Amino acid sequence: MKARKEAKPGTVRVFKVPTLNFEAEDYTSMIDWRKEPITEPPVTMKIDDETLLRFIHEDVTPIVGFSRYPCHTQAVERHIKLVTEASVAVCGKESRDGFIRVRLESQAKMPKFETKIQHKI
Repeated sequence: MKARKEAKPGTVRVFKVPTLNFEAEDYTSMIDWRKEPITEPPVTMKIDDETLLRFIHEDVTPIVGFSRYPCHTQAVERHIKLVTEASVAVCGKESRDGFIRVRLESQAKMPKFETKIQHKI
């Protein structure tokens, strides 16, 4: 609710990577949350205040239908496939990294054929 009050309507918030504390004892301490701005999650932005408060105070966890947001782009899906293929093909972190780098370099060098007529034998 506090994040809703601090939001500026009609503006786009800019994502800034927070400073990380690599000396932290656990992952929740890696970011100093007191210094970071509080923002509302996009999935709750279309829920009015009264409904959100009702959800918070109900004894039973409500079933809420949220808008669908894509979590991966096509490029991300391609790289997930590539990492999966590398993990199946080789053992070890360095080998997997090498496999991925060689595959990406090979794809960058090879011409891309859109139609059969472009394949000259």
